[in-house]
Amino acid sequence: MAQRCIFCGKELGFFNRDDTLCGGVTQPTCSECYKTLRDLGQKERGERALATGRAVDPEEIAANIQREEQKEQAAQERQEKARQVLRTGQTCLRCGGPMEKYGTKLFHLGDEGLMGPVARDGLFASWLEADVIRCAQCGRAEFYLPEPPKIPSEPAEEQVTCPVCGTEHSSLSGCPTCALNWARGRRPAETRREKEKKPPWEG
Repeated sequence: MAQRCIFCGKELGFFNRDDTLCGGVTQPTCSECYKTLRDLGQKERGERALATGRAVDPEEIAANIQREEQKEQAAQERQEKARQVLRTGQTCLRCGGPMEKYGTKLFHLGDEGLMGPVARDGLFASWLEADVIRCAQCGRAEFYLPEPPKIPSEPAEEQVTCPVCGTEHSSLSGCPTCALNWARGRRPAETRREKEKKPPWEG
């Protein structure tokens, strides 16, 4: 009994037969159907073969398709986990899709010279590093500058006591009270005696 193409039902001869692998199982097909199916994947070929009802070893084809679907699902789950790591928590301003990390970009602050990037004063320019995030849906990209470095707080100046008038002042400068008294023509010793002198009501 002559074999027939499982897809179109055409009787196969010696010159118009092409075996096609559908879902991991070889199926007899004609030359025309082979040309139509050769660019499709194994899963889609197997599904079309099962839909005809004339497929060879349909149980094996169905099992292979199920295994292929499980592999695709596992790959999608791994890809989704990888995307979750890249998510920034921000949404695209154009389409509302999730924004993902895309790397960093260096920008030179200056003009392009013969020896490379130079600043306006002729010296070599500094570089600015910016974070790039990209929308997973429409591909829109945005640049974000990193947070500026924290400016270290200046240590508190050491305070000393003036041995003449007793005023506390910075150790980096002279006593401002004594300087003011000298400017007024008063001696520091007299000022100190005035501070030590008790008021009349204290006896």
